[in-house]
Order: sequence, then C-alpha cells, then structure tokens
Amino acid sequence: MGAFFTLFTLVTGGFRGRPMWGTFWVWDARLTSVFISFLIYLGALRFQKLPVEPAPISIRAGPIDIPIIKSSVNWWNTLHQLGSISRSGTSIHVPMPIPILSNFANFPLSTRILFVLETRLPILSFLESPLRDEIEAREGIAKPS
Repeated sequence: MGAFFTLFTLVTGGFRGRPMWGTFWVWDARLTSVFISFLIYLGALRFQKLPVEPAPISIRAGPIDIPIIKSSVNWWNTLHQLGSISRSGTSIHVPMPIPILSNFANFPLSTRILFVLETRLPILSFLESPLRDEIEAREGIAKPS
C-alpha cells in the first residue's frame, strides 16, 4: 500500500506541477527524496521473494528517508515552497486548511478500505482451505452441516 500511495503522490504531483513548472518532472529535492522512498518500497517488495535477506536493510532505510522528505524544502533551495503549516502559524489562505484536514481524515479511511480489500481474498481462501479443516480437527471443533 505504501508503494501505491507513493506512486500516486508522484504521478498526481507531476500533473499538478506541470502548469507551474512547465514540466512533469523536475529533479527537485522533495520530488527526488519521495522517488527514493518509492524505490525503497519497491526494493523491500522485490527482496521479500529472494532467499537472501536484503529486505530488512531496505525496510530499515525507509524511515531514514522520511525526515529528509519533510525537511528537504528547508535544507535546500528548491522549487517547492517552504513548509506552509508550522508551530508559529500558517502561511496559506484561510479556506485551504479545510481540504488539508479532510485529506487527513480521508487517508486513514482509504487505507483501511484498501487493507480490507487486500486481505479479503487470503482470509476467504483460508476459510476454504484444507489447513482450516486440519486446525479444526486438532482443536475438536465440529464442522457446521
């Protein structure tokens, strides 16, 4: 899910940035650090299938990239504006916090929906698997008729 949301962020950010920057992609500090985060996600997903254990290395590298993404606009002079919301106040127009807060509310909801959709088939296939019958036989649970 993280790889999906990161790719979604990169693609939609490019569409929103094109009218302002005149191009879909700019090697900006924030864009590049989010792209690196996407590559870390892909690496973790790809390495899970290998017999070697490089996935934990990739998974440990992911959290290191998060503060870099957040602070990249403050550390380097980039096309992105500085942070709009901070402890000292906000530099955005008054109606803008409404959609930002609605996004904060919608993100957990959409994440839960995607999680349920992702885990629904494995759960249903387990309920019909011979493994379930074996577990029930060991625990002495009678099969419903």
